[in-house]
Amino acid sequence: MSSTDDIKQHAATSELDEGAMGEGEVPEAEAPQSYGLVAIIGRPNVGKSTLFNRLVGARKAIVEDRPGVTRDRLYGVVHWEGRAYMVVDTGGLDPDLDTGLPAHIKTQVDVAVEEADLILFVVDAVEGPTSVDFEIATWLRRSGHTVILVANKVDSPKRELHSHSCHELGLGEVYPVSAAHGRRVHELCDAILEGLPPVPKGPAVERLPGTRIAMMGRPNAGKSTLINTLMRERRVIVDATAGTTRDPIELPFEHNGKPLVLIDTAGLRRRKQIARAMEKLAAIKAIRTMERTDVVVLVIDSTEGVTDQDQRLARMAFIRGKGVVVLLHKWDLIAADKRKAHERVKHTEAALGFLERPLIFRTSVVGDGRDVGEGKPIGLGKLLDGCLRTAQALHRRIPTRALNDELTEAVANHSPPMFGNKPVKLLFASQAERNPPLIVISANHGRCLTPAYERYLLRRIRDRWDLRGIPVRLVVRARGKGNRKRQKNPGKRQ
Repeated sequence: MSSTDDIKQHAATSELDEGAMGEGEVPEAEAPQSYGLVAIIGRPNVGKSTLFNRLVGARKAIVEDRPGVTRDRLYGVVHWEGRAYMVVDTGGLDPDLDTGLPAHIKTQVDVAVEEADLILFVVDAVEGPTSVDFEIATWLRRSGHTVILVANKVDSPKRELHSHSCHELGLGEVYPVSAAHGRRVHELCDAILEGLPPVPKGPAVERLPGTRIAMMGRPNAGKSTLINTLMRERRVIVDATAGTTRDPIELPFEHNGKPLVLIDTAGLRRRKQIARAMEKLAAIKAIRTMERTDVVVLVIDSTEGVTDQDQRLARMAFIRGKGVVVLLHKWDLIAADKRKAHERVKHTEAALGFLERPLIFRTSVVGDGRDVGEGKPIGLGKLLDGCLRTAQALHRRIPTRALNDELTEAVANHSPPMFGNKPVKLLFASQAERNPPLIVISANHGRCLTPAYERYLLRRIRDRWDLRGIPVRLVVRARGKGNRKRQKNPGKRQ
């Protein structure tokens, strides 16, 4: 096994030690509006998220047999018959509830319907139309949107008889499907294409361009408030109830002319506190999102400081090769106490020392309307500047000559310790990879440096090229080791 393989193996082992909860895909980014947008709406627990997952071909929305699981808008890209369009999953509607979290969900559904070119109204064919379904149908008829009525949970021809009662809703043809089993979903997909407006030819854009920045942290640290403030609108739900955000939400943004993708994620509790299956899945999705982001903003509640869970999150991001920026949010609540504020920063630096001097910012959102994007931001511009700076360091290519000049100077100032009773000579250095940087040093002996001396070299490299808050990896190889292997096995690829 090569030294690089050793590093990857060590990273995988460390992830297990830290309790990583899964890897895989994350929700796709938003496609251009010209390809059409389909909104899935309905009352709670009729199978909207199951249908969403069936259409996009992946388990991207959290599904559980209880109402109220989906809350924010969740976007995905659907490919069918050579065409692509956007589909958005929404929370369950209950027009009789107009306060608290149901009211927030209704606001999100209103936005989705306003944006949509086509509505999929999902009802439970087994239960038949309810009073809530009739209220939603009346609202949809008045909206003037093209609506396709989907009778879900039709798992057999016998159950298809139940779907006939849905004609009472007065929305035209009924499409009986089983989202869970895929029964007759292809007919629904054909109907969706017929109902969408004509679109130009070409592939849909499934990944937004720009530096990807994920807001991560514990519940109620202020992640969603930060997103809404940057977007200057109520783009994600902010509620005092912990765990309001469950599906990662990706949003395009621009800062000083540079494209960004802001990602709001679920707040992660300690695993023993994650009791319900949907909260476990939300935690998995947040960690999966980490896999496809550039920079993780660790959002910390300044009034509480760094906790064990914050350290665990930061370590998982660092192991995965992500840049980490630390954010002490709600700073206005402790700023007046100078001593406490100073101690909070010092404690943060010490508790997150393994991140190698990450950029630390202090932010607040103050004033009325801060939960809906109307508050006054303090320090958010500097935060985004720091994220771009960290992303640039993550992808930096260090010139070989400059790297070797630094290595020569480092050895001149502090010679490496002996390897047993043999002297150590560091011969050459080069950067083998970016994102994150991997530095390979050729020496007269393999793995001949002590951990302390490796840290010394890494510290000099970090300081010289401003590589703060990113995991720089260092490998020491014996001179000519790779060539000798190829000579012994000329027919084997290394």
